[in-house]
Amino acid sequence: MEILEGRIPVLAALLAKRRLFETVLVRQGTQDETIRPILDAAAVLNVPVRHVRPEALEARAHGKSHGGILAIASPLPAPAAPEKVDFALLLDGVDDARNLGFTLRSAEAFGVQAVWLRKRAWDFDGGDVSRSSSGAYERLPVFLGETLPSGLRLVGCVAGVRKTLYDEDFARPVALAIGGEKRGLSAAIRERCASLVSIPTVEGAATLSLTHAAAVAMAEVVRQRRLR
Repeated sequence: MEILEGRIPVLAALLAKRRLFETVLVRQGTQDETIRPILDAAAVLNVPVRHVRPEALEARAHGKSHGGILAIASPLPAPAAPEKVDFALLLDGVDDARNLGFTLRSAEAFGVQAVWLRKRAWDFDGGDVSRSSSGAYERLPVFLGETLPSGLRLVGCVAGVRKTLYDEDFARPVALAIGGEKRGLSAAIRERCASLVSIPTVEGAATLSLTHAAAVAMAEVVRQRRLR
């Protein structure tokens, strides 16, 4: 079982109805009206809600930003394949649960329909991913692997490439490939890319992190598509 912490991730998980819930824990003294959406969503799924002492809640929590709400639930099952994908994200080598969560939050905001992780095994704490994604992880299909749907043009973001993000045509169905925190985009993924582009930055500046590079690239896709 996984621990979901905070009102936003817990409510998102209840509304998504993808997990099996054991219970929702609420800190004693919390007024029901302040968490009414959570209570209502739990009631729909027949999930028991328990009001517990603060020390009992703290003993279960990983951090201090839970706001008095925890949920004990199963890990997310493998998602169903989306019916149509014309904007996807391939993350190659992401190692940190929070960075993954931050990126998923941006991906959902920019309209990405599915995310693939090039990784041998899932070793993230789902609760940490859900919290850092502000609940986006509960809604956005995330696949372990690198087999993308046919028809997607794979475009990789690589530092130092002459062709920039702004020179690429993102009107067609596309999957953005973004490298992880330590090694960037792998040679295996670079070879699969139909195009490699860079994000222009000031000379001498450090390269962008995974989360920032992904956000900049996804924003450019949205910008171009809105213009057209």
